[in-house]
Amino acid sequence: MIDPVTLLLYAAAIFVATVSQRVIGLGFGLVMGPVSAIVAGPIAAVPLNCIFAVIACSLMLPGVWRDIDWRRMTWLLVPAIPASVAGLLVARMVPTDALRIAIGIVAIAGVLVSVAFTRTSHTLDGATTRIGSGLAIGGFNAAVGVGAPLVGVYALVSRWEPRILAATMQPFWVILNLVTLAERQLLVPDGFPEWPWWAWLGASGAAVVGTLFAHRIAHRISAGVARWTIVALSVVGGTVVIVTGVIGLAGGA
Repeated sequence: MIDPVTLLLYAAAIFVATVSQRVIGLGFGLVMGPVSAIVAGPIAAVPLNCIFAVIACSLMLPGVWRDIDWRRMTWLLVPAIPASVAGLLVARMVPTDALRIAIGIVAIAGVLVSVAFTRTSHTLDGATTRIGSGLAIGGFNAAVGVGAPLVGVYALVSRWEPRILAATMQPFWVILNLVTLAERQLLVPDGFPEWPWWAWLGASGAAVVGTLFAHRIAHRISAGVARWTIVALSVVGGTVVIVTGVIGLAGGA
């Protein structure tokens, strides 16, 4: 269950996450992962994030439709789907907090290497890069609900134009999260949050308001600001995941 005050705070977080998701194409899971874990617990956090990410990204689709790179999305999505099954299975076998720490370290290391890479004149965007990125995004998202840092890594090394990135990742997250929810229902059916109807309605309303606001400001964000925001969010997201894992392990010790 959830009380009205907690719902208000949760809705505020969804508003911020939705704006970030629309403007730079990632950030929903980074913002909502820790918040959902606090509000609903670590087990319910992943399906909760998937549900509201589907709602938020679906609302954004009409406004970004013309800028979606469907071909690149397919390159990332096809390997991400089977990787999400692997991520769920790994999450069942490995302690969640230990998994968080490992994923956070890998994410931060990947972002730092990517930033160094962007200082060169090279671009890394072949089939191997896209398939590898899709596998990592899908696996990380299903395991602990955090796939965005890996999107940031791919965006940096491929020098993906931020406007196209922001548009393309909306249908990507809709499809991947729907698939993850279906897989989770089959493989890990426990832990679905039990909220009253007004809580679902209130949180969904925050996504609507966030989408409307983000559409008004998205075109005012420069490409340079968007890229550095991706870096900052990816590093912060990886750090939060690590800290959450460490706290969890310390609490269970």
